[in-house]
Amino acid sequence: MKKNRDSHQASGGIVITPTPQKTRMIERNNKMKKELSVSIDEITLVLLLAKESSTLDWNKNRKNMIQIFLDKSKLGELYGKIVQADKCLQPGYTYSQIFPDKPFHFCISWHETFDNMGICIHFSALAWAMYQTDFFRKYNKRTNVANFLRMVQSESYVTRLSRIDFVADYKNFPPSVSPDVIYRGLTEKRLTVRDCENRNLIRTKEGLNKEGRYHTIYLGSRKNHSRCFCRIYDKKIEQLQGVRSYYQEAISCDSWIRHEVVFRQSYAQQITRELLENIHTEYELQSFIAQKITEKYRFYEKGFSEPTEYTKALLEIIGNQQFSRLRNPSPRDNDLKSSINYLRNGSGLYPILYKISYIWGDDAGKKLLKLLYIEYEGKYKKEASKKEDIFLWLKKHQASLKNENLEDYF
Repeated sequence: MKKNRDSHQASGGIVITPTPQKTRMIERNNKMKKELSVSIDEITLVLLLAKESSTLDWNKNRKNMIQIFLDKSKLGELYGKIVQADKCLQPGYTYSQIFPDKPFHFCISWHETFDNMGICIHFSALAWAMYQTDFFRKYNKRTNVANFLRMVQSESYVTRLSRIDFVADYKNFPPSVSPDVIYRGLTEKRLTVRDCENRNLIRTKEGLNKEGRYHTIYLGSRKNHSRCFCRIYDKKIEQLQGVRSYYQEAISCDSWIRHEVVFRQSYAQQITRELLENIHTEYELQSFIAQKITEKYRFYEKGFSEPTEYTKALLEIIGNQQFSRLRNPSPRDNDLKSSINYLRNGSGLYPILYKISYIWGDDAGKKLLKLLYIEYEGKYKKEASKKEDIFLWLKKHQASLKNENLEDYF
């Protein structure tokens, strides 16, 4: 299906509206026409210190990384000097910096001691939308999340998303797309949610009831270990009664329902690679967002093999585009991942490196690692090849783990 590639500014960033025949149909009885757009809401990325750029002075490394990021992203040129916030704004970190007196939430955070936590960059939905708008006004050039990630790459750090929210905004669609109808349908088993492999993976759901109606519902777990969950809410009510960033947009439509999917952890990291390597146009980005939403959340009415109207509308945005599916870490590699995590966080390796580097100089840490590897090559490697348990483990897991990236374990 051919798509309309004309873009316009909407909530959360640059969006492309799908073909009029499919999602902008004119309703009778003087109702407003239906409109579906996909976009990006909030973004969190982490800058991890590159090994070859590492020194023992985390404070110096941190300042250098932040300055490089601000220069490459043009944030400094757009918004001026960044200052330290009164308190840390990201959980787990100790310090944050912000652009003062700005109408959006943007912060850069770090931990004073643990450099392996990296630099955390957080854009709220409004911050991301305003950054795109201000970037275009100043440089007469549009940017999106894929371009942005490529733009901020540096030899001094490794960049990866730790969270990204993909949204589908349904304006003037029938009530079937609303959180109230969806939640009641799921509860009464008149509706199911399946992924792209026709599996029902939703184990938990939560509905926020106000005055007898569900204005917000959650599908999937919102706990920290969860790689994704879906939030469905009435965007028009949100804008009319509380957050008013898009008030004029809200009053110009009959209804506005948002389906928002939050991707975190390994899913966000996989999305990072896909955006960097395979997304180069606005059209591809729109297809990618729609594909990722429908990869995990497709709605079906009981007794029907075809998805609902609102799921079909999203699938039509994808067109003929094809993207890699998100992979779930297999339980069979948990022992490998746990071992690597223990080596990094529980074995005391890093404190030892710090101590010997402090005593004998920066090269001492590298020398220790080299000596350990020489010992491994000379003694353990030959012994390991004779151990049956290691051989059996490799025989069972080698083929599947080759498709993983070692960077995902960090």
